[in-house]
Amino acid sequence: MLSSLLRNWTGGLSRTTALTGDLLVPSSLEITNVRGRKRALKQTITRQQKLERRLKREEREAARKQFSFMERINIRRMKSLLSPSQQYPGRLNRDEEEALPEQPLTNVFIRSHVKTQFYSVAKAIDMHRELQHPSIYNNPKAPLRLRLELNMTTEKQTKMVGSSDEIVPVPHPFSHNEKRTILAFVNDLKLQEVAVEAGAEIAVGQDMIKKIIKGQFRVDDYDFCVAHQDMATHILPLRGILKTRFPTRINGGPGVPHLGPLNMDPAEVEANIGAVVAAACAHRNAALGPFVNRALLMTIPGEEHYALDVAAWMPVPSEEELEKLERRRNKKGKKKDEKKTEGGEDEEGAETAAAAAAATA
Repeated sequence: MLSSLLRNWTGGLSRTTALTGDLLVPSSLEITNVRGRKRALKQTITRQQKLERRLKREEREAARKQFSFMERINIRRMKSLLSPSQQYPGRLNRDEEEALPEQPLTNVFIRSHVKTQFYSVAKAIDMHRELQHPSIYNNPKAPLRLRLELNMTTEKQTKMVGSSDEIVPVPHPFSHNEKRTILAFVNDLKLQEVAVEAGAEIAVGQDMIKKIIKGQFRVDDYDFCVAHQDMATHILPLRGILKTRFPTRINGGPGVPHLGPLNMDPAEVEANIGAVVAAACAHRNAALGPFVNRALLMTIPGEEHYALDVAAWMPVPSEEELEKLERRRNKKGKKKDEKKTEGGEDEEGAETAAAAAAATA
């Protein structure tokens, strides 16, 4: 049977060769038996390997029984959640860049091999426009956003910089296609009409304060709250209800503000950035040092970022502010020294008393 098949196969090859020309044919034919179990491929394992496998199985089983199914799901979710400082591109650490060169040697370089390069707003916008060219990402009107990395250190270790929301008026407004509901507290009826025309969802007066306290008027439906000066004393009972939305002169810092579209005039974008940086720096004493650690200009969507030189908008502390801060620090240092000396005297007195008691004994 096999010989007849081989004859027919070689005969077919010869006929094909005659029609199409030269054809490569196999010089030998191998027949492999694939029936049955391939026992020769199974490798034997030693007792030590069996013991290691058993221990690994037991460890996996113990780890699985340590938490329930939902607990494991929550742990996996929490691991995937990162703080803003850990998200891409991460937080700038100048100590890690001390050994790196200041400037790259070529116009094409790896960012991690040189120190962080700070650009002007116009230069950063030009680089973003090159990336959003129709031949690359094709989004010439991509929204620009500003990411601010803040230095949250304060004068007191127990005192933190409060987190809240704020509407920053920019000198060059633009259409952002986002609905933001604003509640305005105004006592004068004419000013209430002006507030509604300016963009407030509703303007209420002094008579609505008691209704808000009793829960008859919901304020949770509004993203921001603003108030006129004539309502400054009347809205004080709402501080616990509004919390971070309580209207004050400085009631919070911006998170990731939008600055305008990419095709906007660079001078207008620069003015908007200056307004945002100035509003953010107003939440911390300028004598403590720069509040903005790094400002990144980014687009939506996208992860490409360029560090901006915002030194021109950083507030400069006055000599009086620096002197006040130095005096407060000196007072704290003196108090710590006095406590240390008092503690040392107590220890010396205890030692002398113990020595005298030993001598009398």
